[in-house]
Amino acid sequence: MANKYRPGLSDTFTLDVAPITDLGDYLAEVGPSPVAPKRVGEPAAPSRAAPVILKPKVFSEPPPIGSVPAFTPSTISANADAHKVGELLPPPPVVSQAAAEQPPLVESRPPRHTGPRREINMSPEALRMSEELLDLIRSGSGQRDTKANELIHALLLLAHEVRGELDPHSLPKRGRWGTPTARAYPLEIKNALLQALRKKLGRGA
Repeated sequence: MANKYRPGLSDTFTLDVAPITDLGDYLAEVGPSPVAPKRVGEPAAPSRAAPVILKPKVFSEPPPIGSVPAFTPSTISANADAHKVGELLPPPPVVSQAAAEQPPLVESRPPRHTGPRREINMSPEALRMSEELLDLIRSGSGQRDTKANELIHALLLLAHEVRGELDPHSLPKRGRWGTPTARAYPLEIKNALLQALRKKLGRGA
């Protein structure tokens, strides 16, 4: 036959509560916690290590401007080496004030000796004839860069060579500029030079 269920606590249940000695006041300071008495043969509780308090690092302030730096053996030796190097280097050249103010020399080509110059004014007809003579000489000879001054120089050499046979008293007067006698004056000089050349060649033959 099954046991019948009976509500409530069982007969074997017990509640043993120690009597409260002191409740105290909630505003009163909390007393030290009670320490259980040490029993014989019980190992001692491990002691807690004291917390390590890290001190904040204090950074040193930079030295003020104008303060004298501290000299160490390394800086002293470096300064001594720099002083020795300065003694070995030659001193800079001393430049006088006159040399400093003098402008730098610019290389220039040696001046060409031009000698005395003479300007020759040619008429259009004389200019045309000189160009024809230059073209003839340039095309017939191997010198294709014959200059006009070289042609005039050759004509002067020819006239100067026959000067001994020239009769200047046979030349008529030029007259005023623009007159027929003035225009014909170069032809009279040419004819006189041509007669002198013929006399020179005739005597040479």
